[in-house]
Amino acid sequence: MTKFCSSKKVTNQITPYRLLFLSLLILVFKDSFSQAPKISYATPQTYVAGTVISPLLPSHSGGEVPANIYQQVTTFAGSGTASSYNGIGLNSGFNMPSGIGTDLQSNVYVCDYGSGTVRKITPSAQVSTIGYVGTPTGLTADADGNTYISSFDNQSIHKINTAGVNSIFVGTAGGFNSPGGLNFDLSGNLYLADQKNNKIRKITSNGTVSTVAGTGAAGNLDGNALISTFNNPDGVAVDRSGNVFVADAGNNKIRKISPAGIVSTFAGDGVAGNTDGIGINARLYYPTGITIDPLDNLYVADYRNNKIRKITPDGEVTTLAGNGTQGNLNGIGTNSSFNGPIMLAFDVSGNLYVTDFLNNLIRKISLTGYTIDKTLPAGLTFDPRTGIITGTPTAASPARAYTITAYNLLGSSSAMVTIQTTLPSDIVFPELPAKTICDLDFEPGATSGLPITYTSSSTQVAEIINGLIHITGAGTSTITATNGIETASQTLIVSGFQRPFAVINADATRACEGMKITFKATTDNTGDNPTYVWMINGEEIVNDDPVFSSTSFNDGDLVTLKIINNDYCVPVISNTSNIIRLTILPDAVTAVKIETSSPEAICAGKPITFTAKPENVQGNATYRWFVNSQELNTMGYGSITLTNLNDGDEVSCMMQSTNLCVSNRIAYSNVIKALIRNDCEINAPNSFSPNGDGINDYWKVLSVGVKDIVRVFNRNGSIVYGATGYEKPWDGTFNGKALPVGVYYYLIISGNKKISGSVSIIR
Repeated sequence: MTKFCSSKKVTNQITPYRLLFLSLLILVFKDSFSQAPKISYATPQTYVAGTVISPLLPSHSGGEVPANIYQQVTTFAGSGTASSYNGIGLNSGFNMPSGIGTDLQSNVYVCDYGSGTVRKITPSAQVSTIGYVGTPTGLTADADGNTYISSFDNQSIHKINTAGVNSIFVGTAGGFNSPGGLNFDLSGNLYLADQKNNKIRKITSNGTVSTVAGTGAAGNLDGNALISTFNNPDGVAVDRSGNVFVADAGNNKIRKISPAGIVSTFAGDGVAGNTDGIGINARLYYPTGITIDPLDNLYVADYRNNKIRKITPDGEVTTLAGNGTQGNLNGIGTNSSFNGPIMLAFDVSGNLYVTDFLNNLIRKISLTGYTIDKTLPAGLTFDPRTGIITGTPTAASPARAYTITAYNLLGSSSAMVTIQTTLPSDIVFPELPAKTICDLDFEPGATSGLPITYTSSSTQVAEIINGLIHITGAGTSTITATNGIETASQTLIVSGFQRPFAVINADATRACEGMKITFKATTDNTGDNPTYVWMINGEEIVNDDPVFSSTSFNDGDLVTLKIINNDYCVPVISNTSNIIRLTILPDAVTAVKIETSSPEAICAGKPITFTAKPENVQGNATYRWFVNSQELNTMGYGSITLTNLNDGDEVSCMMQSTNLCVSNRIAYSNVIKALIRNDCEINAPNSFSPNGDGINDYWKVLSVGVKDIVRVFNRNGSIVYGATGYEKPWDGTFNGKALPVGVYYYLIISGNKKISGSVSIIR
């Protein structure tokens, strides 16, 4: 839908009304027009002067592009004189046309303000009158062609249905004062620029009127909608998010009302001017009409600047059409002129219609088609409606890159094409692409106005067969093109296969018989569908996977891998990977035997050492010692020395092995019975010389049992040495101090026996 001052064109009905861009997206452009264009051109192109070229067409993978000249301004209807009569196109008359809207059939509806009529213009420009409304200003229409018109002087909103029945939708009870532009939102609510009330009004489908923004006072205050002010607002448009945009004519601004009710300045600094820029850095001069496209770009009738301005969603203001002077010049973009453009609206094909108020004309701006950024070589023509390049080049020109842009209502797409023109005798030979030995025969690509033949410097790399390059192997060859006058050469590089590569590793290379070993491959250049060939001692096994596991290895087995890349035209096999040699250990039976340092009977109290002798133990082992089946605290050592054994005590040990491969980790030793003599005589020397010369420094008493008591006394009967057992012989000291030379007396108690005597310390 659209409307007088800003409008969004006619909409379809899900509710009774919808925004035009929504209907464009969902109903009209549901197929090829439902997306922005996406174009490309075959490039580069080399043409020969004097030879007609094959038309160069754009390839499309996006939305279609309606055939128009982008930004071309034309006169759609009206003779230009202030009159009101029906007819076709320029053979019709208008008198100060103001509000404008379209329906889904691209019929255009116009408020003819000066004549008080509402006019309909078909796509073929047939003009007719559908009704009469006093001082009609703003207009919008629904998808079925029902029109809603604001009456400037009658302070009312009229509705004319498709049967031509004219009724008052909202009368004076609405409290309007010179109502202007109007438009629907997605829910079917009608928004109105209530000009002399300086308010934005909302009208529900049942005719209920409320104020959306504006206090009624003239001003430009932003902020909460209920305290904001406007100055002769002339047009409104609503986007998909429910934001209401207002052409605030008297303030020279575009205002925005958010769904939350916050008013802000979207574009224009308030000073009358025609400066392009961003947001408030731009200037407008009495903007009246406003509409919106499906991408939320705003289009503004900049009334006193005689221009049509475009504002992106980011607030960038540019001049779409009009050179700023008063006139009715048709042309492209700013090479056109208007005289008081007041309202505007889109049709479903992306054409923008403008009511050129003071020119008494209906103007059309095409916003679809193609553009090219620079002039083509002489003799070539660019069709802006189709994007097709045709013609016959007339002279040589160097290679240049041209940017071509396609537009439809939903966006644009640019593509680059490089074009070069040569003389007939010239040869243009583009660089040859890199190839592999799997590539098919291909065109060399040289162009000339004369027949071309080719040769290859290395037939081991490439041959020329029927004018095509046929690859025979990897390497480099020079391909030469000649037309009998000129020659040109390019280097052809043919790469061989990228041979796959593999490194394997194993989670163990030393293992016991029957233990699972897993191998993994680290690879490169395998392609998308490789084959894995695992081998044991050069013999292939069935395992097409980068991971290989088995429990059936033998000592000395050699594991390797080859990979086949199946992505090429022939299978490519890797070299053999690194070799992993396995050490497989058989299971062993461990055993332990203990030996004694005193196989013969010894005196009681004498030390006996027992030593464990392990068998089939690789690595560490721990030992637990027992006397008469009672475990000793021995810290796990492999030998033990005992001094308190009784005759017949049984000594043994248990060994625990940490071997990797054993059938028994625990082994028990033989048992040794201690042979202890209880008839050994105690022999005590009668002197010793503790002078530190290493000779006879200790009183060495033999055959003292570990439970025997030894005492030494001085002449006064005081004990100077005492011990139970005699593991450490006496050194002639008392409390760490050397005793004087002299005679001392000893007493040894061994069981029921008492042995006494004297011992002399001499030095």
